[in-house]
Amino acid sequence: MRKSEFNNLQKLILHQELVKADAIVWLQGDRLDRGKKVVDLFCKKFASRIIISGNNLLIGRGKRIGENDISLEKIKLWLIKNDIPKKSIIVDNLSLNTAEQALHVLELCVKNKWKKIIIVSSPYHQVRAFLTFLKYSRVVGSDVQIINQPAVELPWDKKVSGRNQSGRELIQEEISKIKKYQSDVVSVQTGIDYLDGLKNNKL
Repeated sequence: MRKSEFNNLQKLILHQELVKADAIVWLQGDRLDRGKKVVDLFCKKFASRIIISGNNLLIGRGKRIGENDISLEKIKLWLIKNDIPKKSIIVDNLSLNTAEQALHVLELCVKNKWKKIIIVSSPYHQVRAFLTFLKYSRVVGSDVQIINQPAVELPWDKKVSGRNQSGRELIQEEISKIKKYQSDVVSVQTGIDYLDGLKNNKL
């Protein structure tokens, strides 16, 4: 993977057209940093349900080095306090990594015959999340359209909530993870082709 390819994909993700979908997917991480984007999308009626995907095992004593996240229950309560109806919230609490998040969410898509989902993560993580969801859509046989909506208002040069690095530093880790977990992602070029296809109405 060339850095130029990664940068091209990131630009496409940041400028992907936003359309109405069946669900907004909040990928757990960075505490509540991604929440404002999720609530904004819901309140603007881009989807009628929110899926929180993650786990309660990798917090507290089980947290990863450099991370200090919050529980899914706290995320759900935060959504309710921000006027999201409880009935509109679905919780996947069995996902220990991005691959499992993609697998479990896409299985829900197949089960419920959903056609479009909006993925919300942080700007530094969105590329790998998208490539992972695209890979697992093929694994589970889902033709759901994947729409990216990273929380772009998050600062790049300050430490991310619950982490000891800035977004700019973390994106270097993400590039390494795309190489390390290549069996769980499609290629960057495949991601570019997918988004180009959506833009040109070929998918």
